[in-house]
Amino acid sequence: MKRILKLTLSLGLGALAFASSKTEAQKINLPQVKRVTLENGIRLILMEYHRAPTLTIRASFEGGSRFDPAGKSGTTSFMSSLLRKGTESKTAQQIAEEIDFLGGSLGAGSGDENCDVSLNTLAKDADAGLDLMTDVLRHPAFAQEEIDRERTLEVSGLQSLADEPGALAGYVTPGVTFGNHLYGAKTTISSLKSITREDIVASYKSAFAPERMIIVAVGDFKFDEMQSKLKARFGDWAKSGVQIQSVPALTEVPIQRVMVDKPDATQTQVRLVRQGFKRSSPDNYPAVLANTILGGGFTSRLVDEIRVNQSLTYGINSGFGKQKIGGSFTVSTFTKLETSRKIVDETNRVLAKIAKEGVTEKEYQKARGFLAGQFAIRVQTPEGIAAQLLDMAVNDLPDNYLESYLPKLRAVSLTDVNRIAKSYFAPDKLSVILVGPYAKIKNQLTGMGEFQIKQADKVTE
Repeated sequence: MKRILKLTLSLGLGALAFASSKTEAQKINLPQVKRVTLENGIRLILMEYHRAPTLTIRASFEGGSRFDPAGKSGTTSFMSSLLRKGTESKTAQQIAEEIDFLGGSLGAGSGDENCDVSLNTLAKDADAGLDLMTDVLRHPAFAQEEIDRERTLEVSGLQSLADEPGALAGYVTPGVTFGNHLYGAKTTISSLKSITREDIVASYKSAFAPERMIIVAVGDFKFDEMQSKLKARFGDWAKSGVQIQSVPALTEVPIQRVMVDKPDATQTQVRLVRQGFKRSSPDNYPAVLANTILGGGFTSRLVDEIRVNQSLTYGINSGFGKQKIGGSFTVSTFTKLETSRKIVDETNRVLAKIAKEGVTEKEYQKARGFLAGQFAIRVQTPEGIAAQLLDMAVNDLPDNYLESYLPKLRAVSLTDVNRIAKSYFAPDKLSVILVGPYAKIKNQLTGMGEFQIKQADKVTE
């Protein structure tokens, strides 16, 4: 009988201890973290977590899309998606059946800066789960039939974006925000079709190097035992010797107005975007507070004004995306066709006001309390803790980041928050992306500046 593993556990505040409910007195207490570097360069980050009988492993390799050959954007992502589709000794079906039998999960993927593989299983199945994860990481087959099957699926997925206005808006946003930078590159149908098995194998050999590997393990184990298990499986992995290219610094891109013409759309998708800051920036703490007040919660200014007071949308939010060398700021919403211009104008009005006048003391105090509670939720489970530890390692955050988060949040002043609002929320610094039927809304765009028109069914070609 299949064993079912429920990995998202309701642990209350088991991983945390708070001195009081007030933000100023809260204190986080987490189990000890052990950090070890193996001879081949693999960094191990281990935390014994005995409150749940589970094991969470996250393996990450620095590189990501940097290994995409010229003209073949998406190669590394394509390669990562194939890791679970067969090894030298197991078929894709056998891998799926084995992890299903364990009642766990095994995933793989990549982004701009990293390739990642994850494992979740019961602690008692650690050896079986790690054996499977190791096989997927070290012995992928990249069978041609699996490549062809996956390519068909991914091409179909890109073609279907033309039917999903929200997805289309998300697809064009990085290019508008970052231009020709690595962060702005996107996989296209033509690039997917050009990728060969040789490209995939070369990408794997370059990206999956032990000297750029981080393994985070959180679970019901003993330090020495888990270290031995990981060393036995990965300690003999020879360094690749492949030099990784550095990610170039971000350059300023011109403000743009982009209209993705989708004639059959019944609503207009809206994105307001600009570049932000890197994950390790000191701006992170005041920006989290500022964005919570602007559009990061259900009681935020954007929600209150645009959704509640004016009923222009059912949903609106804002957020900072942060990566190792840079990031973005985005406002995301949608509206009925007749109010396409109005929602942009009214959103800009809210942005202009907070940029000029700042936030109130009441908003500031409320946001600090809310964020302290949200942080507690993020480190209540082994999966959440593992994600935080990996984020710290990948983005060169200090080892005491988790313990220092609340004190640093408390140290943010109202002046700091208002500086962020003035620096990042001013609407005249934001590019505008609209997805909708151009013919039906073009009269509303008068006075907004010249729009670059893209056809929805051509965007992903």
